[in-house]
Amino acid sequence: MSVCPASDDVYSAARVRVERLIGEQGPVLAEIARAVLGRERRLLSPKPATLWPIVVTRACASAGGDWRHALWPAVGVEVAMAAADLFDDLADGEAIDLLDRFGPGTLLTAAVGLLAVGFSAVLCGEEEGCSSALCSRLGRLLGDGIALAVDGQIRSLRGRGQVTDATEAYEIAARKSGPLGELACRIGAMIGTTDPSLLDLYGRFGWHLAVAGQLANDAADVLPGPRTGKRDVRDGCPTVPLVYARSTGAPPGLDDRSLTAWEEAERQRIVALGGVLAAETLAIAERLRAEEALAALEAAGRDTAGLRELLAIARPVDARETGPDER
Repeated sequence: MSVCPASDDVYSAARVRVERLIGEQGPVLAEIARAVLGRERRLLSPKPATLWPIVVTRACASAGGDWRHALWPAVGVEVAMAAADLFDDLADGEAIDLLDRFGPGTLLTAAVGLLAVGFSAVLCGEEEGCSSALCSRLGRLLGDGIALAVDGQIRSLRGRGQVTDATEAYEIAARKSGPLGELACRIGAMIGTTDPSLLDLYGRFGWHLAVAGQLANDAADVLPGPRTGKRDVRDGCPTVPLVYARSTGAPPGLDDRSLTAWEEAERQRIVALGGVLAAETLAIAERLRAEEALAALEAAGRDTAGLRELLAIARPVDARETGPDER
């Protein structure tokens, strides 16, 4: 059984590979890629806390592989997810720090380039023990997973002010986050095992882990207090806490001061009506499903201690200092 990697070891090894990838790009894309991957929590930030390379490498180790063989695929997933987050921020109209520096059109174009670089990184796995056939399967898995998540994200964008059923809001959250967690765990596990039943269990764990994290983030994004730049409440996004509390976005025509006052009052109303509690309850259920998958893996002789540590990201919002990558 491969040793479970420490986060710092994964970040250190992955940073070297990301720097190599960036150095192989044109100067403009390289500049933007370094800025995107240097954002808070990302791989090139002073204190990286991104989970994607950790999930991939720990799934590999749990499945019986050498986690170092999963480094290039892990980098591919990280870069692709950074691109996906950038797409999401632009689609949601978030006031991200890179907008003033580069502009929306440039960032949108760069996100396409980053996505392509992510797929290239997966194919580099041949350099460290992955066969060309395996790399091809990993690339296909990455593409299929992102496409499924994009479908869920589109449903979320279309559902603003229209989704009125909390069950549908939960399904949207699951469809836009679950495929990403599943692909990350499957990519890592496929480097360690070919057993389809085990791969399904790793995929199931990743799905429920990601959905639990998404629900916990959705709950955190509507809490009263200092703003984090998230526009969920103002835009009436179809998240579980908002739909449960029948919150459909800010009234039109408010000036900045009135909009700020409305938003704070609306956040307090959402909490009072149980919107946060509803999302947290569903997150707990997803966490239990993830634990069930881990228990089945342990029964099959797999060491899941490293993966079990990741469940901490889905704990209740009032106990979390930092959350997982948001979508």
